[in-house]
Amino acid sequence: MAGDSHHHRRLSAERVLDRLLAALPASQRPSTPPSTEVIRDGAALVVRRGPFLVRVRSGSESAWATARREVQLARLLEHLEVPVTALVEPADQPWTVDGDVVTAWSWSEPAAPSGPYDLGRLARTLRLRTASSAAAVAPFDPLAAVTDAVAGLPDDDPQVAFVRARAAMLADAYRSAVDDDPLGCAVVHGDLHRGNVVDSIDGPLLTDLELGGIGGASYDAAPAAVAVSRYGADPATLEDFLRGFDHDPRPWPGFATYLAVYELWVIAWAVGVRDRNQTWAAEARRRVETIRDNAPHTWQLR
Repeated sequence: MAGDSHHHRRLSAERVLDRLLAALPASQRPSTPPSTEVIRDGAALVVRRGPFLVRVRSGSESAWATARREVQLARLLEHLEVPVTALVEPADQPWTVDGDVVTAWSWSEPAAPSGPYDLGRLARTLRLRTASSAAAVAPFDPLAAVTDAVAGLPDDDPQVAFVRARAAMLADAYRSAVDDDPLGCAVVHGDLHRGNVVDSIDGPLLTDLELGGIGGASYDAAPAAVAVSRYGADPATLEDFLRGFDHDPRPWPGFATYLAVYELWVIAWAVGVRDRNQTWAAEARRRVETIRDNAPHTWQLR
């Protein structure tokens, strides 16, 4: 099933990339046909060819809603001059291609890698430039994303049951934390780590906006903290991030709830893609055991 899904989404990606390249003016077309590169294969298949990158999700109402929210948020952030990956043909997206949901983005050639301080500054810019945009953006709802990540998996599966039960347990505490957030509300990326930032010649750009929405602004510090506590990153990276972020949420009690919610999101994501290969299946098990059984595992994949 996972292989069939990959093949179907790959064909949808190729169709869109063929069209976008054919639509380029002759002077902008690559002199030799560019190769196609799979950047990532998870809940969405991300494929690049030449100056374009496409993100393909298997068609469903949830996938369409996610893609539409991502496109709307990208338009808003560009308008507010938040560094973000540019959409291709933004007025028309997302597209449905043979039942799949597709969005297309401009590819930025890699530049010098940004560091934790740069990511913190990017999160700070996002916070400051979007604090007054509540009416234009859907709420950030990470627990809905958690349950959606395992939707369609068997209810009696032990990992799935754990994810759903923990999401329900955290719901009230999460709502209270948002209400009490010392930074107030702004657009939250929701999964702000190195893999979701593009290093361009003009500096880091936000990408992978599918979780984004209006929420407690301290939340975007959670991935940097979890990188240290669960993935074994150098604690100095968190300090650098927080200097760029210009706020340290750790003394605030609600931040512990944000950490628990973010941890659950990356657990749910791993459970949702575990059937793709044995490596992800082992990682999903490792993450569940860490929280459910208090096992001393270090998480290994992002």
